[in-house]
Amino acid sequence: MQCPICRAENREGSNFCRYCAASLVDTKSDPPSGYIPSVPPPNAQAYREHQPAFSHEAPPSPPARRVVAQRLCPRCSSSSILKGTTPVWAIVLAIVTFPIFCFFSLFFLLIKGPSRCMRCGLEFK
Repeated sequence: MQCPICRAENREGSNFCRYCAASLVDTKSDPPSGYIPSVPPPNAQAYREHQPAFSHEAPPSPPARRVVAQRLCPRCSSSSILKGTTPVWAIVLAIVTFPIFCFFSLFFLLIKGPSRCMRCGLEFK
């Protein structure tokens, strides 16, 4: 379905244009059926006032993807750079210390202090 004002393509059966909010329903040709059409966006009139006159251009396209700048060597400005990785020693250290850390964590969770009477303060097992 094409908008009669801005010529933008809209979904079939739309009540209003999604670009300029013009009414797409012809009220003169449709007999009253009790159907209440959806309401245009509240700023539709302000949008129409700020838009330039209709030209035969296509509707606006989505913005292009942002390009990430290329990394350069600070000394020689070369663009041939090998991305840094995690050192092997750090990976080995993490693997070796993980089981030890887990063991001590569970060990300290199993240690319990003595029970204590709230009335007289006696500590017992």
